[in-house]
Amino acid sequence: MTLPVEMWTEVVRFVPPAHRRALLGVSRTLHDIAIRFLFATIKIYFMHGDPVFYMLNTENERYVVETSDYVLNRSWEILHHIITNPLFARVIKTISVHAFTSGPAVFEYRTLAQALHSLPQLQAFHWFGDCPDFSTVATHLPRTLKYLRIQSMPAASALSHLDHLKFFQPAIPFFYVREQKWDKIFAEWDRGFGNPTDITEIVDRNPIEELVILSTHVGLLPIRICNTLTQLDICVPQFGELVGIDLLFRHALLLESLSLVGHIEPALLADLPRDPTVLPRLTSFRLSCEYWDQELTEMHVPLLSEFLARRPSLRRLYVRLPGVRLEVAMALATVIAELDSLRVLGFHAGYEPLYEAAARNLADKLSPKLEALQLSLPWYSDLHVRTWYPLLAKLQQCHRLSFLHLFSNGEDPVPLSPVELATDLAHLQLVGIQRSLFTVDREDDEELEPKLWAPWKVKFCLPDDLSADHAWLFKYH
Repeated sequence: MTLPVEMWTEVVRFVPPAHRRALLGVSRTLHDIAIRFLFATIKIYFMHGDPVFYMLNTENERYVVETSDYVLNRSWEILHHIITNPLFARVIKTISVHAFTSGPAVFEYRTLAQALHSLPQLQAFHWFGDCPDFSTVATHLPRTLKYLRIQSMPAASALSHLDHLKFFQPAIPFFYVREQKWDKIFAEWDRGFGNPTDITEIVDRNPIEELVILSTHVGLLPIRICNTLTQLDICVPQFGELVGIDLLFRHALLLESLSLVGHIEPALLADLPRDPTVLPRLTSFRLSCEYWDQELTEMHVPLLSEFLARRPSLRRLYVRLPGVRLEVAMALATVIAELDSLRVLGFHAGYEPLYEAAARNLADKLSPKLEALQLSLPWYSDLHVRTWYPLLAKLQQCHRLSFLHLFSNGEDPVPLSPVELATDLAHLQLVGIQRSLFTVDREDDEELEPKLWAPWKVKFCLPDDLSADHAWLFKYH
């Protein structure tokens, strides 16, 4: 009996992504359906010369040449197929462009501009790098675009035709930290953040619901936008740049997700609303700070504890206060343990050695309901067993834990392999160690061997590459 296309589509939806490509050779029906999933998101690469070494995070010239050769040809094939095949073009919902070439790239960006006019279903557009600059294709974006993330902001006139944007990120200030051991977030990209007036003009013209901006732009946000935001990420490249946040809180009645990331002053914690009627819909909160003076940190941590204690509906939480003493970190963990709705957690335990008693104490604070977890711990080889085994015993009780990311901020690297973690924790689908990611494919009949992501694929990771919870937790790694 022949099943309708709609039912086959649902069948394909449940096929693991790693195995969907095999459906292309089964039948015409499954081929056409698999194409919709395989090419809903495409990645285009402009790569040539010295910028490619930075992009690929390597000094290996042969690897650069071979990788550039492959992805440039593949990018041209995809763009050509978009231009010449309207049925294929209708499948594409998301494009990311990686612009790292030392040449003018005239043929590349003009081909991309032509392809953009052939994409009736395009919803999301990402642009990384500035060689060539995003402004070369900005005017060619479809008017109906809803999601725009760019490396730097062009003149507002280049985007004046857009009036359907719901997500807007006009600058990407925090880039992948190349050094695996550095426990820091910093503004690696320090040019081209754009004119604040241009940014506010675009924000004011579109029905923005999700926004990622720099701290210097917060005071320019129209009150109307504050009233409609459901997600807000504020990136702070320099200390002392985040002001006026309390006014924003009072007007952000629909805000569900708030991230404060970067060089944040400890005094900001005094602006976090303890009154639960302020930010009443908040379910995701991230406070990811660069190093503070220990005394200042501990003076303000009770304010953070009070804020969290009155947010029982938080489902996602990330707290990074790297300067805290272990005693203070454990006090915060105690407050976090009371959040019964919590399913996604990122937690930095400071730099003091985590002895067995402290490790057991931290393990006791972890909810068995967790589905994704990131831990930054002070790993020391001589304390490995006493640090890890109490935590492992608890994590084995987390039967829905699908993502575990471990980061060592101590003297030694995480002394665990992805295979060990995937074996000991049977529900893991994704493993993170330092800034590397490994996909766990349990459908494969061969021996379990998590697959390492190329560093540049981690560096330019898209929300579409991960589940929503995993993407949120790994977002500012």
